[in-house]
Parts: sequence; structure tokens; C-alpha cells
Amino acid sequence: MNRHFTLLLLCSCALLLSCGNQPSTPPEFVVGMLAPKTGVMAPHGESMEMGVQIAAQILNIRGGVLGKNVRIVVLDTQSDPATAAQRARELIGRDKVSLLLGTGLSSETLAVIPISTEAKVPFIYSMDGELKTCAIGNPQQVSHFVWGAGFTERMIVKPFLSYLADKVLPKRAKSLIYLLGGDYVYPRATNEFARTTAEAMGFKIVGDEYADVSTTDYTSVIRRIMNSKADLLLVTNPGSAAATFMRQAQQLGLPQRMLISGFATFAQEAIGEMGTASEGVVYANRYTDLLPGQTNADFVAAFRSKYPGKPLLPGPTVAAGGYGALMVGAAAFQKAGTTTDAEAFYQAMRGLRLDLPQGEVIVDPDNNVFRQNMYLLKVSKQKYEVIGNLGQQTHPGFEGCSVK
Repeated sequence: MNRHFTLLLLCSCALLLSCGNQPSTPPEFVVGMLAPKTGVMAPHGESMEMGVQIAAQILNIRGGVLGKNVRIVVLDTQSDPATAAQRARELIGRDKVSLLLGTGLSSETLAVIPISTEAKVPFIYSMDGELKTCAIGNPQQVSHFVWGAGFTERMIVKPFLSYLADKVLPKRAKSLIYLLGGDYVYPRATNEFARTTAEAMGFKIVGDEYADVSTTDYTSVIRRIMNSKADLLLVTNPGSAAATFMRQAQQLGLPQRMLISGFATFAQEAIGEMGTASEGVVYANRYTDLLPGQTNADFVAAFRSKYPGKPLLPGPTVAAGGYGALMVGAAAFQKAGTTTDAEAFYQAMRGLRLDLPQGEVIVDPDNNVFRQNMYLLKVSKQKYEVIGNLGQQTHPGFEGCSVK
């Protein structure tokens, strides 16, 4: 019996030693990526994911976040608010993410905010859009769980219209403007603010309408725009809907009748799909791969290295946005000294400065929106030319916050 006991003891020791020699799983910093990889925002979703993956790769080369390897879990929101909400629940409940990034449409982001807030998981939405960083139920209080990495209508409309009035539009008492948007939150909020701002500047609004993003035939819309005799058409209609509209506008000769520009419509993700329909458009945006600076050069080089089969165009604006959102979030967690304390993360984000591909950004401590430069751009052969800098723009307080 003693011999049997001895053999059992030896086997047990061997088993323990074997188990002890097994490599332990390294700690991970898990980031949830809500990317609209299908649906109307699909080009943006692909770009967003590429930018976030580049950021993760660079962070891991540098040692991760607080020594934890960065792992990205990407789920497709299908450009749909209900799906975005479900995917957010999956990332929080199943994957135990420390940070949420995304989405595409404003309606998707608004669907995710209550979920991230209830779970106390920080959420940085990386696309441009109306303000969404006020606390739920209190539009004058900052959320401790939501940040906006893109620009808002109040950061771009007035400086851009001022430039157009001074440098581009015909010199007469009141230039005529027609407003067109996709029929959802962001275009309506942007065009409402554009109307108020333009009228205060002496412009006259001669039309204001919205079309479902699934629209395939804009002929009647284009005819109404032509009949308005507007000098300037401002289109706020992101994604593939923008490309559909502009291709049809070109076929009907609209660009020869008036100046066309807009907000979020002529992102580089879209102008590639527009073909020559966007030629000559003057636009304002927060990023192009043509910007000077070593940080941007490094980002572009990393993009081309990681995605050699993917041209940088289309893709850089949203890719850079996703990249920047993760880099800022990682810097805040590093500063906070923890990846599990949401309040420590909030405090670390307040006033945080970081050099990103688009230049220095500052996380506004008052409303959680990234202060950043807006650049004047002109489309030439489906690429941007940088023609000016409108300077670093700030969203005023909580004006126009769409969170209820």
C-alpha cells in the first residue's frame, strides 16, 4: 500500500509540475469596435476598423496599455441602431471590454449611449456628428462615459460658410442656399444650425429637404434644386447615399448650375465612389493623408504597411478617426493607472492633449469633445488638395446635444 501511495504521490507531483510549467495567459486590454461593415455606412465601417487595428498594433509594439496586450473585438452594426445596441451589449457582457469605439450613423451612437452609460464602460464615438456627450436626462451636464472624437456642426458650419462667402460665392447682397440632407438625426441637426447661421450671415435659404438614405433615384430632388436657382447647394448625406446623389447630379448637369459642397458628404471614403462627380468640390474636414507632420507620416506608413492591398483612398478620414480615438483612450487609461475604473478614466481624459495624424487634439474638459483643426480642401482627381486651415475649433458648451 505504501508503494501505491508513493506512486500516487509522485504522479500528483509530476502533474502539478506539468501544470506549473504551462504558459499563463497574458493579461489583455480588450476594446470593443462597433463598426458598420454592412449597410449604408459600410465604406466607413471598413475604414474605421483599419484605423483601430493600426492603433492596436502600434500600442502593442510599445508594450500595450499598462502592460496589457491590446485586443480588438470587431462586431458589425449593419448601419442599424437596434443591431448596434445589441452588439454593444454583447461586447460588454460577453467580451468584458474596457472601452467601446464606433459607430457610424448618429442613430446608432444614440442607441449605444444608454447601454455604455448603464454598464459604466467608456464609449468614444469617432465619427463626426451633432453633440452627444451630455448626460442622459440632463443636457447641461457632461457625461462621465461618452466622448466625441469627431467635429460637430458648431465647429464647422460658420467658419466654412465664412470662407465660402469671402472667397468663393458670387459677390452680391444675398447668395441663395439650398439645404439637402439624409433623413435622420445628424443631417437634420446640421442643416437646422446651417440655416440659422446662414440667415444670420445674410444668406437666403431657398430650399430645405431630406431624403431617406436608401433612396436610389434623386431625379425629382435634383430638378427641384435646379429650379430653385440657388448659388450654393449644401449636402449633408454621408456614406453611399452621397455617392448615389452626386453621380445622378452630375448626369443631370447640376454641378454646372451651382456650387456644391456640404458636411460629411465629401469624406474621402465617399469621393472614391463618386468618381468624377466630386471634381472641384471645396470642402472642410479634419483630416487628409496629405497633412504635414511626423505623426501623420507615421500613420500613413503604418496604414500602407498593414494594408498593402488597400489604397489609402478611400479610407483615411474615418481610419484616422478610429486610430485617434483608440490612441487617446489608451493614453487616458495609461494616465489613470487602471483599465477598470471608469471614473479614473473620465478624470484622466479631461483636458488630455495628444498629437494625432490631424494635429494636436485637446479633450475639452467641459463637454468631452475633441478640439481639433479644420482644414480647407479641394477635390482634384478623387483626392484632396489642402488649400487652407480654419484653425482649431471648439464646440460651445452643450449646444445642440441630442441625448435625451
